[in-house]
Amino acid sequence: MPSADGGLRSFWLTLFAIGAVAVLVIGWRGGEPWTAAAFAAFFVSRVIRSVIKRPLTFSANDDPVRRMHRFLLVTAVGWIASGSLAAIAALAGEGQEWLYVAPFFLLMGALNLYVFLKRSV
Repeated sequence: MPSADGGLRSFWLTLFAIGAVAVLVIGWRGGEPWTAAAFAAFFVSRVIRSVIKRPLTFSANDDPVRRMHRFLLVTAVGWIASGSLAAIAALAGEGQEWLYVAPFFLLMGALNLYVFLKRSV
């Protein structure tokens, strides 16, 4: 199958993966592993959403509705994972700002999950 972008997106996705690993390593060594994990979870979900929205390869059997459902699920999981990790970071003493951010991340995740679960009604 031909690539939808000539390989350029694959390059950027690989570069992002390297960056995510670097953030995790630096966060771990810097004493803020939960903060690093929250950032990584948030941005990894955004990358997965991008790939779902614009697949790397063309498909003759593309189902836009199924892709939209996957998009909603990944969005919900990304918000919930980021919010959970942010709450853990706050409780671990990695920054009081996470106490303000985490509830909103969790709320956004819950709203996206609600929309995902109500899709068949």
